[in-house]
Amino acid sequence: MHDEALRALPKVELHCHLELTARHALLKELLAAKGRRIDDAQFRKEFLITEPVGDLPTLLNIFLGHRDLLDSPEVVERMTYECCEDMSANGVRLLELRYAPSFLCDAHQGLSPDAMHMAILRGIARAERDFPIAVGLIALLQRIKTVEENRYWLDFAIEKKADFLAVDLADNELAYGPATFTPLFERAKSEGFAVTIHAGEAEGPQAAQNIRDSIEMLHADRIGHGVRIMEDPEVLEFVRERGTVLELCPTSNWLSGVCPTRESHPFRKIMEAGIRTTVNTDDPGIMNISIMDEYRLLRDAMGFTAEEFKQINVWGREACFIPEDRKAAVWP
Repeated sequence: MHDEALRALPKVELHCHLELTARHALLKELLAAKGRRIDDAQFRKEFLITEPVGDLPTLLNIFLGHRDLLDSPEVVERMTYECCEDMSANGVRLLELRYAPSFLCDAHQGLSPDAMHMAILRGIARAERDFPIAVGLIALLQRIKTVEENRYWLDFAIEKKADFLAVDLADNELAYGPATFTPLFERAKSEGFAVTIHAGEAEGPQAAQNIRDSIEMLHADRIGHGVRIMEDPEVLEFVRERGTVLELCPTSNWLSGVCPTRESHPFRKIMEAGIRTTVNTDDPGIMNISIMDEYRLLRDAMGFTAEEFKQINVWGREACFIPEDRKAAVWP
């Protein structure tokens, strides 16, 4: 399947963190506005993750460097619009964007949660007018926050229930297991939200079990990543029988050290084990990738065919939380 046909293929992107999608041109503009003009080599070193990072602090510093530049509603709106534009240019028709209100607001006291959220909605609305794409939002809670802090942000999502499709939970899954957050996700479900949970990504004996616990304890409809599912045959069978969809992010998994090379990602093994798999970018801006890069990886390194790509997107379309009428309006 050549690039032109691959680009034209209608795609679903289910796992993309909005805060880490900014175009490099936007970041450089924002740096220049703060009096910092850096060359491309320094920019790559400070603001991109293009090879595996050896330690968490280095990774987090790069994440925070992005966040610290996103300091106004105008910037957030532009980033959102440009993210949607880039996805549409690569054939994405259904796009779910997740963001953690706490992540941005922690750094920018002058950026109120409501102002930030409205900026995101404006960016999405403009993109949906300009491109054949339907976009949905997911509210992300952070494991590193207390239950009380996360309750505040869940209340924020409930207050804006018309804008959010689902609730997510991210950050260190090994240090902060699912059980602590059970009351929050029981409430989210009772309020009518769908649920997707980051699980089965970090290295450790509990990683695969976290996938099952996230489904049973937190009512996860989908699993973000789940790449370590092959490490536990019982969890594999549990997920296969339930038909739970995994939001796999191959390049991200390589950069975070899950697999030694991009080409050795277990995507095909997981799919051939009977698991419903989807392909996603995770953090396209900071990782210097597009959804096309992920599709090329599957094609060139794993031999994926046109029919297999179509199957992945059938699963993605079915699992997408966007209402069916909005899906049908943009799906050819």
